Amino acid sequence: MAFTHVLVPTDFSDPANHALRYAIEEAALHHANVTLLHVLAAHTETEVYYVTGSPSSEGYDPVAGARLGPSSPAQPTVVRHDDNEEALTRLRDLVPQAFHDTWGVEIAAGHPAEAIVRVAQERKVDLIVMGTHGRTGLQHVFLGSVAEKVVRLAPCPVLTVRYKG
Repeated sequence: MAFTHVLVPTDFSDPANHALRYAIEEAALHHANVTLLHVLAAHTETEVYYVTGSPSSEGYDPVAGARLGPSSPAQPTVVRHDDNEEALTRLRDLVPQAFHDTWGVEIAAGHPAEAIVRVAQERKVDLIVMGTHGRTGLQHVFLGSVAEKVVRLAPCPVLTVRYKG
């Protein structure tokens, strides 16, 4: 079976990076497109912080031995943290330079399993390759398994790659 479009969901964990290596090999073998996907929480927003200088506008000059007069207030520095942009940069950094076929990156929002299945349907993906943490017992019961839910709901085959780290 020849694959034309491989979707690789990632949470930037070691198991996801391990699965990416498998996906790249499979995609290169079939000359398939690869889409790397990261799912953010549904209500992720850009955070903006304004940082200013010292709160006091007067100071003491130890050389002159005198107080300094009021100075003009420092311009605030704007610090912007955008999870979306950060994730896009991290996704682009994951694709190896040696991979010469077509690839892209995408960000989705919502519950990870549902978002992965939705993107697979929208992009007409014919293979999903994803890592699994391999949790068992109570950890699996309480945390669930994104990979397991994707396998049950996906419109295409899903290759799960277990990471033994």
